[in-house]
Amino acid sequence: MPKSAVIPENPTVGATIHSIANGIHETLLKRYVNSVEEEDAKINAIMEAAKVQCQPHVDQIKEIKKAAAESGIAKKPLNAKLAERKFLRRAEHVTDALNDNQKDVFMEISLKLGDLPLFQGLDG
Repeated sequence: MPKSAVIPENPTVGATIHSIANGIHETLLKRYVNSVEEEDAKINAIMEAAKVQCQPHVDQIKEIKKAAAESGIAKKPLNAKLAERKFLRRAEHVTDALNDNQKDVFMEISLKLGDLPLFQGLDG
């Protein structure tokens, strides 16, 4: 599949100068983030369709958890631990490949979007 990109409207000269003088241009950043999120929504629709194929595995997991509960393992703590481990596996290395300069930009993006960084170790 060929690479393509959604290019938001070009910023004005004034906005470009503002970006250079004050870091990331907020409006342009939000356009890019919105474009990515729109594409992500399309992926989510595809993934929804894949749930049908996953259902036998989901059913098997339910049976395993039921057996664990029947053996005396509390359901809620087990589910919480499984969710935590899944989340951490997915998020574990998202910033590993960033150099110090890129981590600074990552932090700036987080601040402009009003997000708290997941990994507090980035702040110094």
